[in-house]
Amino acid sequence: MREKKYNEEVIDSVTEWINNHLDQRLSIDDIAEKSGYSKWYLQKLFARCRNETLARYIRKRKLAACVHPLKSSNTPIITLAMKYHFESQQSFTRSFKQVMGCTPYVCRKRQLDPETQALLEGNINPCELCRQAQPAVNNHNRFTSARLDIRNIDTAEACNGLR
Repeated sequence: MREKKYNEEVIDSVTEWINNHLDQRLSIDDIAEKSGYSKWYLQKLFARCRNETLARYIRKRKLAACVHPLKSSNTPIITLAMKYHFESQQSFTRSFKQVMGCTPYVCRKRQLDPETQALLEGNINPCELCRQAQPAVNNHNRFTSARLDIRNIDTAEACNGLR
């Protein structure tokens, strides 16, 4: 039990360090070196404590850090992509859409909703935001899905957010 608490404290320290250095080039090798653990062990420990990979966590936090400047300034998207060390605007946009559920341009045009604010504060998983951002399904599509595969109606409803 003490080992589990210690491991969580280590990962909390690692995530705090990452969150304070989001605008730097962060490699897993460098983070492992700073933590004093091997790259392999740190990734395994992080996945066990946070239920996601270290690389995914870093990417999510960097993208979340971009939301506020996107909404509050006219900073070019390419500038944000370079500031947070994405390889190109295209890779930034692709990652942003994958994690946030919309492109940086669309995000800039939207109002800052409570879910996004919670994401910025680190209180929500970006994947929850993606699920909430799915377009509503009308009844016609629902019945079409039911006709196509009546056995999986519960699965189809769950995937479309109808529950």
